[in-house]
Amino acid sequence: MKTALLVSAFFICVFCASTCQSPPVPPEVEKAKSQENDLWRAGAPVYAADEYARYLESLRLAKEKLIKQNVRLRWFRDYKEVRADYIVILAQGDTLINRVQAEKRSQSQDFSQRLDRLEERMRKIKALTQLMNEHAPVRENLARAEVVSREAEILIRNEKYAELAPKLDLIDGHIRQAEEALFSILARYADDAQVARWRKLAEDTVSESRRRGTTAVLVNKLARTMTLFKKGKEIAVYEIGLGRYGLTDKLYAGDEATPEGRYRIVKKNAQSRYYKALLIDYPNEYDKRRFALAKKKGLIPAGASIGGLIEIHGGGNDFLTNGCVGVENSVMDRIFPEVAVGTVVAIVGSLESAQKLLAGLRISGS
Repeated sequence: MKTALLVSAFFICVFCASTCQSPPVPPEVEKAKSQENDLWRAGAPVYAADEYARYLESLRLAKEKLIKQNVRLRWFRDYKEVRADYIVILAQGDTLINRVQAEKRSQSQDFSQRLDRLEERMRKIKALTQLMNEHAPVRENLARAEVVSREAEILIRNEKYAELAPKLDLIDGHIRQAEEALFSILARYADDAQVARWRKLAEDTVSESRRRGTTAVLVNKLARTMTLFKKGKEIAVYEIGLGRYGLTDKLYAGDEATPEGRYRIVKKNAQSRYYKALLIDYPNEYDKRRFALAKKKGLIPAGASIGGLIEIHGGGNDFLTNGCVGVENSVMDRIFPEVAVGTVVAIVGSLESAQKLLAGLRISGS
């Protein structure tokens, strides 16, 4: 009898082992684990925080149901409801991943466009700086903006959009400072009344050359040209170089500015320190009156003098002069015989308004 009971128990255990196995955990559970990691790496907590929080709550509830089933006797476990929940969660996660990717694409496009606009402003400023050797603040701020711009490009490639906004604001700040410094130099070149005075000076100089049948020289600082006239006719145009602050009207010694006005050549030096040179009569009476008035108003350093020794000389048109006008040595060879002592030299800022040049700059208050 005892033997029969043992045999029966054995067969019951074998039956249970073969027919009452624990149902497998739904494969969706492992998929959800992988999906959760993918969402975290994709940045769901940053780019879709609310949706991600709801996803995690759904996942938490499903995990609780899974735990309740796992603690039951294996042949009583039922994962149907758990599987259904995880299927819904996987669909929710897929939607969330698409949402995150769409948000990242949108931010990438937005930040890239903002960076493109900033870089376009930098290109405009850089193009304008080709007209001048000055001004240190323009180039310094432009250089800083370019460095941060490279950093911003790296952040966009690495999808670190949360760090981009302050970078773009920093670029904009540097650009604005460069624009303001540039505007402080070029503002008077957009002044119609000032440009009209320069044109009148140029016209009078050419008229005198025509009337007297003489040679005349016209220096255009913004255009970086020197035009030679004979009997009122243009016979040659040459490129020139100016000092560090050449676009500014000279006021005192050491300001490295190039004077503007009507002058005459008072000396020809074939053995100049800068190859050959034509000395002009700066300061003339007008310059002296301006200097005295500026000093009275406290607009120049207390110990400053008016200066002098302004020349058109060789040494190259890319050479930084101290307020003079520089040309290539080959140009000096051509003009030196053509220009006599007494020749009129008109130095003007520009014959065209710089309004178009400045139109593209976004300068607050301008």
